[in-house]
Amino acid sequence: MISIKSVLLVEDNSGDARLLREMFKEQDAHESELTHVASMAEAEAFLAKSTVDLILLDLGLPDAQGMDAIRRTRAIAPGVPLVVMTGLDDDALAAQALQEGSQDYLVKGQIEARGLLRAMRYAQERKRLERLKDDFVASVSHELRTPLTSICASLSLLVNNAGGDIPGPAARLIAIAHVNSQRLVRLINDILDIEKMEAGQMPFRQERVELRPLLLQAIEANREFAETCGVRLRMINAAVVDDVKADADRMTQVITNLLSNAIKFSPAGAEVDVAVANDAGTVRLSVRDRGPGIPEDFKARIFERFAQADTSDSRPRGGTGLGLSIVKQIVGRLGGEVGFADAPGGGTVFHVTLPAWGAAKPVVGAELIPDGLQVLLCDDDPQAAAVLEKELQTIVRAAN
Repeated sequence: MISIKSVLLVEDNSGDARLLREMFKEQDAHESELTHVASMAEAEAFLAKSTVDLILLDLGLPDAQGMDAIRRTRAIAPGVPLVVMTGLDDDALAAQALQEGSQDYLVKGQIEARGLLRAMRYAQERKRLERLKDDFVASVSHELRTPLTSICASLSLLVNNAGGDIPGPAARLIAIAHVNSQRLVRLINDILDIEKMEAGQMPFRQERVELRPLLLQAIEANREFAETCGVRLRMINAAVVDDVKADADRMTQVITNLLSNAIKFSPAGAEVDVAVANDAGTVRLSVRDRGPGIPEDFKARIFERFAQADTSDSRPRGGTGLGLSIVKQIVGRLGGEVGFADAPGGGTVFHVTLPAWGAAKPVVGAELIPDGLQVLLCDDDPQAAAVLEKELQTIVRAAN
Protein backbone atom coordinates (compact mmCIF):
# COMPACT_ATOMS: atom_id res chain seq x y z
CA MET A 1 0.00 0.00 0.00
CA ILE A 2 1.19 3.52 -0.83
CA SER A 3 2.36 5.44 2.23
CA ILE A 4 1.25 9.04 2.74
CA LYS A 5 3.20 10.40 5.69
CA SER A 6 2.62 14.14 5.30
CA VAL A 7 -0.35 16.07 3.90
CA LEU A 8 -0.74 19.81 3.43
CA LEU A 9 -4.34 21.03 3.69
CA VAL A 10 -4.90 24.46 2.14
CA GLU A 11 -8.36 25.53 3.31
CA ASP A 12 -9.61 28.89 4.55
CA ASN A 13 -12.90 27.57 5.99
CA SER A 14 -12.19 26.48 9.57
CA GLY A 15 -15.31 24.29 9.63
CA ASP A 16 -14.28 22.37 6.53
CA ALA A 17 -10.73 22.04 7.85
CA ARG A 18 -12.00 20.65 11.17
CA LEU A 19 -14.24 18.16 9.33
CA LEU A 20 -11.32 16.91 7.23
CA ARG A 21 -9.22 16.47 10.36
CA GLU A 22 -12.00 14.37 11.88
CA MET A 23 -12.09 12.21 8.75
CA PHE A 24 -8.40 11.53 9.17
CA LYS A 25 -8.92 10.48 12.78
CA GLU A 26 -11.95 8.37 11.89
CA GLN A 27 -9.89 6.30 9.47
CA ASP A 28 -7.09 5.97 12.01
CA ALA A 29 -4.71 7.76 9.66
CA HIS A 30 -2.28 8.32 12.52
CA GLU A 31 0.71 7.63 10.26
CA SER A 32 -0.16 10.74 8.26
CA GLU A 33 0.75 14.19 9.56
CA LEU A 34 -1.77 16.81 8.48
CA THR A 35 -0.60 20.43 8.29
CA HIS A 36 -3.28 23.08 7.81
CA VAL A 37 -2.81 26.55 6.30
CA ALA A 38 -5.56 29.03 5.41
CA SER A 39 -4.19 30.84 2.35
CA MET A 40 -2.08 30.35 -0.75
CA ALA A 41 0.58 32.68 0.62
CA GLU A 42 0.94 30.47 3.70
CA ALA A 43 1.05 27.36 1.51
CA GLU A 44 3.80 28.83 -0.66
CA ALA A 45 5.83 29.81 2.41
CA PHE A 46 5.43 26.34 3.91
CA LEU A 47 6.30 24.47 0.70
CA ALA A 48 9.38 26.64 0.19
CA LYS A 49 10.82 25.14 3.39
CA SER A 50 9.15 21.72 3.72
CA THR A 51 8.18 18.75 1.57
CA VAL A 52 4.91 16.84 1.69
CA ASP A 53 3.56 13.67 0.11
CA LEU A 54 0.23 15.18 -0.97
CA ILE A 55 -1.66 18.49 -1.10
CA LEU A 56 -5.40 18.98 -0.48
CA LEU A 57 -6.31 22.31 -2.07
CA ASP A 58 -9.47 24.38 -1.75
CA LEU A 59 -10.24 26.27 -4.98
CA GLY A 60 -11.88 29.19 -3.17
CA LEU A 61 -9.02 30.72 -1.18
CA PRO A 62 -9.01 34.43 -0.28
CA ASP A 63 -5.81 35.03 -2.27
CA ALA A 64 -6.16 32.42 -5.04
CA GLN A 65 -9.31 31.38 -6.87
CA GLY A 66 -10.00 28.45 -9.19
CA MET A 67 -7.32 27.54 -11.72
CA ASP A 68 -4.99 30.23 -10.36
CA ALA A 69 -4.79 28.26 -7.10
CA ILE A 70 -3.82 25.11 -8.99
CA ARG A 71 -1.21 26.90 -11.11
CA ARG A 72 0.43 28.53 -8.11
CA THR A 73 0.50 25.25 -6.23
CA ARG A 74 2.07 23.40 -9.14
CA ALA A 75 4.62 26.17 -9.60
CA ILE A 76 5.94 25.77 -6.05
CA ALA A 77 5.46 21.97 -5.77
CA PRO A 78 5.31 20.48 -9.29
CA GLY A 79 6.13 16.93 -8.22
CA VAL A 80 3.59 16.62 -5.40
CA PRO A 81 0.23 14.87 -5.99
CA LEU A 82 -2.63 17.38 -5.83
CA VAL A 83 -6.27 16.78 -4.89
CA VAL A 84 -8.54 19.81 -5.29
CA MET A 85 -11.76 20.46 -3.37
CA THR A 86 -14.67 22.76 -4.16
CA GLY A 87 -18.32 23.20 -3.43
CA LEU A 88 -19.21 23.10 -7.15
CA ASP A 89 -20.32 19.79 -8.66
CA ASP A 90 -19.28 20.87 -12.15
CA ASP A 91 -17.94 18.39 -14.71
CA ALA A 92 -16.40 21.14 -16.87
CA LEU A 93 -14.57 22.62 -13.88
CA ALA A 94 -13.39 19.16 -12.85
CA ALA A 95 -12.03 18.49 -16.35
CA GLN A 96 -10.25 21.86 -16.35
CA ALA A 97 -8.73 21.14 -12.94
CA LEU A 98 -7.36 17.82 -14.19
CA GLN A 99 -5.98 19.50 -17.31
CA GLU A 100 -4.18 22.02 -15.11
CA GLY A 101 -2.41 19.19 -13.28
CA SER A 102 -4.52 18.03 -10.33
CA GLN A 103 -4.87 14.28 -9.81
CA ASP A 104 -8.41 14.30 -8.42
CA TYR A 105 -11.42 16.57 -7.87
CA LEU A 106 -13.61 16.29 -4.77
CA VAL A 107 -16.91 18.04 -4.11
CA LYS A 108 -17.41 19.34 -0.59
CA GLY A 109 -20.53 17.93 0.98
CA GLN A 110 -20.00 14.67 -0.88
CA ILE A 111 -16.71 13.75 0.77
CA GLU A 112 -16.69 10.89 3.25
CA ALA A 113 -13.74 9.56 5.22
CA ARG A 114 -12.98 6.37 3.31
CA GLY A 115 -13.53 8.13 -0.02
CA LEU A 116 -11.10 10.91 0.95
CA LEU A 117 -8.28 8.52 1.85
CA ARG A 118 -8.97 6.45 -1.26
CA ALA A 119 -8.78 9.57 -3.44
CA MET A 120 -5.48 10.53 -1.82
CA ARG A 121 -3.96 7.10 -2.47
CA TYR A 122 -5.20 7.05 -6.07
CA ALA A 123 -3.84 10.56 -6.62
CA GLN A 124 -0.41 9.51 -5.40
CA GLU A 125 -0.42 6.45 -7.66
CA ARG A 126 -1.49 8.53 -10.67
CA LYS A 127 1.33 10.98 -9.98
CA ARG A 128 3.82 8.12 -9.71
CA LEU A 129 2.73 6.74 -13.08
CA GLU A 130 2.96 10.23 -14.60
CA ARG A 131 6.53 10.53 -13.35
CA LEU A 132 7.47 7.13 -14.81
CA LYS A 133 6.06 8.14 -18.19
CA ASP A 134 7.70 11.57 -18.11
CA ASP A 135 11.06 10.10 -17.07
CA PHE A 136 10.88 7.63 -19.95
CA VAL A 137 10.01 10.33 -22.50
CA ALA A 138 12.75 12.63 -21.19
CA SER A 139 15.33 9.82 -21.22
CA VAL A 140 14.52 8.80 -24.78
CA SER A 141 14.51 12.45 -25.90
CA HIS A 142 17.93 13.08 -24.36
CA GLU A 143 19.34 9.97 -26.04
CA LEU A 144 17.93 11.04 -29.40
CA ARG A 145 19.02 14.67 -29.28
CA THR A 146 22.80 14.10 -29.43
CA PRO A 147 22.88 11.90 -32.56
CA LEU A 148 20.16 13.98 -34.23
CA THR A 149 22.11 17.18 -33.65
CA SER A 150 25.18 15.57 -35.20
CA ILE A 151 23.18 14.29 -38.19
CA CYS A 152 21.55 17.69 -38.70
CA ALA A 153 24.91 19.49 -38.58
CA SER A 154 26.48 17.05 -41.06
CA LEU A 155 23.56 17.41 -43.47
CA SER A 156 23.82 21.20 -43.17
CA LEU A 157 27.47 21.04 -44.22
CA LEU A 158 26.58 18.86 -47.19
CA VAL A 159 23.76 21.19 -48.24
CA ASN A 160 26.26 24.07 -48.25
CA ASN A 161 28.77 22.03 -50.35
CA ALA A 162 31.30 21.75 -47.53
CA GLY A 163 32.07 18.22 -48.76
CA GLY A 164 32.41 19.26 -52.40
CA ASP A 165 29.94 19.54 -55.25
CA ILE A 166 27.09 17.02 -55.13
CA PRO A 167 25.09 15.93 -58.19
CA GLY A 168 21.65 17.50 -58.49
CA PRO A 169 19.50 14.43 -57.63
CA ALA A 170 21.63 13.63 -54.58
CA ALA A 171 21.59 17.28 -53.48
CA ARG A 172 17.78 17.28 -53.51
CA LEU A 173 17.67 14.13 -51.37
CA ILE A 174 20.16 15.64 -48.89
CA ALA A 175 18.09 18.85 -48.72
CA ILE A 176 14.97 16.82 -47.88
CA ALA A 177 16.87 14.89 -45.20
CA HIS A 178 18.21 18.16 -43.77
CA VAL A 179 14.76 19.75 -43.50
CA ASN A 180 13.32 16.68 -41.79
CA SER A 181 16.26 16.33 -39.40
CA GLN A 182 15.70 19.94 -38.31
CA ARG A 183 12.04 19.11 -37.73
CA LEU A 184 13.02 16.17 -35.51
CA VAL A 185 15.44 18.34 -33.52
CA ARG A 186 12.64 20.88 -32.90
CA LEU A 187 10.34 18.08 -31.76
CA ILE A 188 12.92 16.75 -29.30
CA ASN A 189 13.60 20.24 -27.96
CA ASP A 190 9.87 20.87 -27.48
CA ILE A 191 9.44 17.60 -25.58
CA LEU A 192 12.40 18.36 -23.33
CA ASP A 193 11.19 21.91 -22.70
CA ILE A 194 7.71 20.85 -21.66
CA GLU A 195 9.01 18.04 -19.47
CA LYS A 196 11.33 20.50 -17.70
CA MET A 197 8.44 22.89 -17.09
CA GLU A 198 6.19 20.08 -15.84
CA ALA A 199 8.93 19.04 -13.40
CA GLY A 200 9.61 22.64 -12.32
CA GLN A 201 13.22 22.37 -13.56
CA MET A 202 13.13 25.23 -16.07
CA PRO A 203 14.37 28.49 -14.53
CA PHE A 204 12.29 31.63 -14.99
CA ARG A 205 13.57 35.17 -14.43
CA GLN A 206 11.04 37.80 -13.43
CA GLU A 207 12.49 41.00 -14.86
CA ARG A 208 11.54 44.14 -16.73
CA VAL A 209 11.08 43.30 -20.41
CA GLU A 210 10.38 45.70 -23.30
CA LEU A 211 7.78 43.64 -25.12
CA ARG A 212 7.51 45.61 -28.34
CA PRO A 213 11.20 45.32 -29.43
CA LEU A 214 11.09 41.64 -28.46
CA LEU A 215 8.01 41.20 -30.62
CA LEU A 216 9.60 42.93 -33.62
CA GLN A 217 12.70 40.70 -33.31
CA ALA A 218 10.54 37.57 -33.24
CA ILE A 219 8.58 38.73 -36.29
CA GLU A 220 11.80 39.31 -38.22
CA ALA A 221 13.16 35.91 -37.15
CA ASN A 222 10.01 34.18 -38.45
CA ARG A 223 9.68 36.17 -41.66
CA GLU A 224 11.58 33.65 -43.79
CA PHE A 225 9.34 30.80 -42.60
CA ALA A 226 6.27 32.93 -43.35
CA GLU A 227 7.53 33.71 -46.85
CA THR A 228 8.08 30.02 -47.63
CA CYS A 229 4.41 29.48 -46.71
CA GLY A 230 3.30 32.47 -48.79
CA VAL A 231 2.13 34.34 -45.66
CA ARG A 232 2.84 37.96 -44.70
CA LEU A 233 3.46 39.10 -41.12
CA ARG A 234 2.00 42.48 -40.22
CA MET A 235 2.24 44.62 -37.08
CA ILE A 236 -1.08 46.46 -36.94
CA ASN A 237 -0.72 48.33 -33.65
CA ALA A 238 2.12 50.84 -33.37
CA ALA A 239 1.07 52.21 -30.00
CA VAL A 240 3.60 52.65 -27.23
CA VAL A 241 3.05 49.92 -24.64
CA ASP A 242 4.20 49.41 -21.07
CA ASP A 243 7.07 47.08 -20.24
CA VAL A 244 6.05 43.73 -18.77
CA LYS A 245 7.20 41.60 -15.86
CA ALA A 246 8.43 38.47 -17.63
CA ASP A 247 11.39 36.37 -18.81
CA ALA A 248 12.73 37.66 -22.13
CA ASP A 249 13.91 34.26 -23.43
CA ARG A 250 10.66 32.51 -22.51
CA MET A 251 8.58 35.34 -23.99
CA THR A 252 10.50 34.96 -27.27
CA GLN A 253 9.54 31.29 -27.19
CA VAL A 254 5.88 32.20 -26.60
CA ILE A 255 5.80 34.71 -29.48
CA THR A 256 7.62 32.32 -31.83
CA ASN A 257 5.18 29.48 -31.11
CA LEU A 258 2.14 31.72 -31.63
CA LEU A 259 3.54 33.07 -34.89
CA SER A 260 4.49 29.61 -36.13
CA ASN A 261 1.02 28.30 -35.33
CA ALA A 262 -0.66 31.24 -37.11
CA ILE A 263 1.58 30.91 -40.17
CA LYS A 264 0.92 27.17 -40.54
CA PHE A 265 -2.84 27.60 -40.39
CA SER A 266 -3.11 30.60 -42.73
CA PRO A 267 -3.64 30.03 -46.45
CA ALA A 268 -1.08 31.24 -48.99
CA GLY A 269 -1.49 34.94 -49.70
CA ALA A 270 -3.00 35.67 -46.28
CA GLU A 271 -1.71 37.95 -43.54
CA VAL A 272 -0.96 37.22 -39.89
CA ASP A 273 -1.77 40.28 -37.79
CA VAL A 274 0.15 41.00 -34.59
CA ALA A 275 -1.00 43.61 -32.09
CA VAL A 276 0.13 44.70 -28.65
CA ALA A 277 -1.51 47.26 -26.37
CA ASN A 278 -2.02 48.36 -22.78
CA ASP A 279 -5.10 47.03 -21.01
CA ALA A 280 -5.88 48.16 -17.43
CA GLY A 281 -2.56 47.44 -15.73
CA THR A 282 -1.70 44.60 -18.10
CA VAL A 283 -0.23 44.29 -21.58
CA ARG A 284 -2.16 42.28 -24.15
CA LEU A 285 -0.47 40.60 -27.12
CA SER A 286 -2.69 39.27 -29.93
CA VAL A 287 -1.84 37.12 -32.94
CA ARG A 288 -4.54 36.61 -35.57
CA ASP A 289 -4.50 34.07 -38.40
CA ARG A 290 -6.93 33.74 -41.30
CA GLY A 291 -7.16 30.00 -41.30
CA PRO A 292 -10.19 27.71 -41.10
CA GLY A 293 -10.73 28.35 -37.40
CA ILE A 294 -10.79 25.85 -34.53
CA PRO A 295 -13.42 23.08 -34.60
CA GLU A 296 -15.88 23.34 -31.73
CA ASP A 297 -15.14 19.84 -30.45
CA PHE A 298 -11.41 20.63 -30.31
CA LYS A 299 -11.50 23.95 -28.46
CA ALA A 300 -11.53 22.34 -25.01
CA ARG A 301 -8.32 20.41 -25.81
CA ILE A 302 -6.35 22.97 -27.75
CA PHE A 303 -3.76 23.60 -25.01
CA GLU A 304 -3.23 19.92 -24.21
CA ARG A 305 0.06 18.25 -25.06
CA PHE A 306 0.24 16.61 -28.51
CA ALA A 307 -3.28 17.86 -29.27
CA GLN A 308 -4.07 17.97 -33.00
CA ALA A 309 -7.40 18.92 -34.57
CA ASP A 310 -6.49 16.72 -37.54
CA THR A 311 -4.78 13.51 -36.39
CA SER A 312 -4.76 11.76 -39.77
CA ASP A 313 -1.49 10.73 -41.42
CA SER A 314 -2.42 12.85 -44.45
CA ARG A 315 -2.99 16.14 -42.65
CA PRO A 316 -1.63 19.04 -44.74
CA ARG A 317 0.11 20.86 -41.89
CA GLY A 318 2.95 19.48 -39.82
CA GLY A 319 3.47 20.02 -36.13
CA THR A 320 3.78 18.17 -32.86
CA GLY A 321 0.83 19.60 -30.96
CA LEU A 322 3.23 20.90 -28.29
CA GLY A 323 3.58 24.57 -29.27
CA LEU A 324 0.40 25.89 -27.66
CA SER A 325 0.87 23.69 -24.60
CA ILE A 326 4.32 25.23 -24.12
CA VAL A 327 2.80 28.71 -24.52
CA LYS A 328 0.24 27.99 -21.82
CA GLN A 329 2.86 26.58 -19.44
CA ILE A 330 5.19 29.56 -19.86
CA VAL A 331 2.50 32.24 -19.62
CA GLY A 332 1.06 30.58 -16.51
CA ARG A 333 4.48 30.54 -14.84
CA LEU A 334 4.87 34.25 -15.66
CA GLY A 335 1.59 35.08 -13.93
CA GLY A 336 -0.28 35.80 -17.16
CA GLU A 337 -3.20 34.33 -19.07
CA VAL A 338 -3.56 32.90 -22.57
CA GLY A 339 -6.75 32.41 -24.54
CA PHE A 340 -8.29 32.49 -27.97
CA ALA A 341 -11.43 33.54 -29.81
CA ASP A 342 -12.95 33.22 -33.26
CA ALA A 343 -11.88 36.19 -35.40
CA PRO A 344 -14.46 38.30 -37.22
CA GLY A 345 -14.50 37.22 -40.84
CA GLY A 346 -12.74 33.92 -40.17
CA GLY A 347 -9.62 32.63 -38.47
CA THR A 348 -8.58 32.71 -34.84
CA VAL A 349 -7.09 35.29 -32.50
CA PHE A 350 -4.78 34.04 -29.77
CA HIS A 351 -4.08 36.50 -26.99
CA VAL A 352 -1.60 36.63 -24.11
CA THR A 353 -2.10 38.98 -21.15
CA LEU A 354 0.84 39.76 -18.87
CA PRO A 355 1.17 42.06 -15.85
CA ALA A 356 2.65 45.42 -16.78
CA TRP A 357 5.85 46.40 -15.02
CA GLY A 358 5.02 48.67 -12.10
CA ALA A 359 1.29 48.01 -12.47
CA ALA A 360 0.83 47.42 -8.74
CA LYS A 361 -1.04 50.41 -7.34
CA PRO A 362 -0.62 51.77 -3.81
CA VAL A 363 -3.22 50.35 -1.47
CA VAL A 364 -4.83 52.07 1.48
CA GLY A 365 -2.06 52.91 3.90
CA ALA A 366 0.75 53.11 1.36
CA GLU A 367 1.63 56.70 2.12
CA LEU A 368 4.84 58.21 3.31
CA ILE A 369 5.15 57.96 7.05
CA PRO A 370 7.05 60.76 8.83
CA ASP A 371 10.84 60.80 8.87
CA GLY A 372 11.12 59.46 5.31
CA LEU A 373 10.10 55.89 6.15
CA GLN A 374 7.93 54.33 3.43
CA VAL A 375 5.69 51.38 4.21
CA LEU A 376 3.65 49.25 1.80
CA LEU A 377 0.59 47.88 3.60
CA CYS A 378 -1.15 44.98 1.83
CA ASP A 379 -4.61 44.17 3.18
CA ASP A 380 -7.84 43.31 1.34
CA ASP A 381 -9.96 44.91 4.09
CA PRO A 382 -9.96 48.72 3.58
CA GLN A 383 -11.24 49.44 7.10
CA ALA A 384 -8.59 47.28 8.76
CA ALA A 385 -5.93 48.84 6.52
CA ALA A 386 -7.03 52.35 7.53
CA VAL A 387 -6.76 51.42 11.22
CA LEU A 388 -3.31 49.92 10.73
CA GLU A 389 -2.20 53.01 8.82
CA LYS A 390 -3.11 55.29 11.71
CA GLU A 391 -1.44 52.96 14.21
CA LEU A 392 1.80 52.89 12.19
CA GLN A 393 1.85 56.70 11.90
CA THR A 394 1.23 57.02 15.63
CA ILE A 395 4.08 54.61 16.44
CA VAL A 396 6.56 56.40 14.15
CA ARG A 397 5.61 59.85 15.51
CA ALA A 398 6.07 58.60 19.07
CA ALA A 399 9.47 57.19 18.18
CA ASN A 400 10.54 60.55 16.76
